[in-house]
Amino acid sequence: MSRCMLCLHDLPIFDSLPREDFKDICLNATKKTLKKGDYLFYQGQLADTLYLIKDGAVKLVQFTEQGKELIIDVVGRGQVVGETALFKQQQNLCDAVALETVHVCSFSLAQFEALIEIRPQIALQIISNLGHKLYISMQRLGDATNHSVESKVLALLFRLAQEHGHETLNGHIIELTLTQEDIANMIGASRVMVAQVLKQFSQDGIIAKQGKYYLILDKCLKTNFGEKESLDQA
Repeated sequence: MSRCMLCLHDLPIFDSLPREDFKDICLNATKKTLKKGDYLFYQGQLADTLYLIKDGAVKLVQFTEQGKELIIDVVGRGQVVGETALFKQQQNLCDAVALETVHVCSFSLAQFEALIEIRPQIALQIISNLGHKLYISMQRLGDATNHSVESKVLALLFRLAQEHGHETLNGHIIELTLTQEDIANMIGASRVMVAQVLKQFSQDGIIAKQGKYYLILDKCLKTNFGEKESLDQA
């Protein structure tokens, strides 16, 4: 399905900046396309750039001392990664890996500093955005430690559907190419356990596969959110 790609100006953190003032920033921003498996940046690399995901999605990954992959988050269309680099130069704390074809627009710390001189209130908007992200991360950490694998998988699928999906005739589709290993790494469980849970969810009519994507079926949506309530309102 063809979709219009976003520009940096379309982000909420920049919505107070007139387009005429933003024109030079957009024209000078770096655009790139990643294929599935390509790295946007690496853990330990100097973080001095903000990235807007214009289309597609990337996973943010850390590795344990034993070499196990931990997926910290999935960042998709219209979302930003790298905001902290705009306040202090530091090293990236994770890898960012494309889950599919990804189109990215980015700009540097130097460009951001020039922007702040024009519109200081943008710094406050980004601080607010970072605070919200921290709150959500703390919520997810609590969810990851206090629930069963079944609850974790279902909560993850609903969150991804809200952030990266849309409604269809049969339910809510998650427009991310996720493997069982990806899901396991996102909730801190084994792939075998996740495979068993997904199989049971499929048998129970909770989820289905539509091509390469997972679909949360209407039966599950109605059971959890009411007959007419959409997933986005939950």
